[in-house]
Amino acid sequence: MKDRIFQLMKYQGMSQKEFAATLCIAEGTLSGIFTGRTRPTNNIVNAIHECFPHISINWLMFGEGDMLLDGADPLASDTGSGQTDLFSPGTTPSSETNSTPSAVPQIQEVVKYIDKPQRKITEIRVFYDDGTFETFSA
Repeated sequence: MKDRIFQLMKYQGMSQKEFAATLCIAEGTLSGIFTGRTRPTNNIVNAIHECFPHISINWLMFGEGDMLLDGADPLASDTGSGQTDLFSPGTTPSSETNSTPSAVPQIQEVVKYIDKPQRKITEIRVFYDDGTFETFSA
């Protein structure tokens, strides 16, 4: 996800300082994300979504689909820094505009959910205020 956040920052034509200010996060937090020292939190993803509503959340979080939402008009959104996108709606930036290929390798993150067998209750204990208890077994 850090590479996609970096790609978004470059797409918006912002410096790291401007991007952090737009998201209302500390520059050190953003730097930690880019170096891999810290993982992006839900609050950061939410801040990106609020500041850049034309960006697909599925693309940002999972690398699925296109960066821009279908029918999104990036020129209509205000990034808060006075920056506007230079691309017409429905187009995506070229690799020259994004960043150099060596700076941002495309890595797809995959989350797998492993099915676990359903747990069953084997014993219940009830403790009473007089110090006694009862045990119920299945």
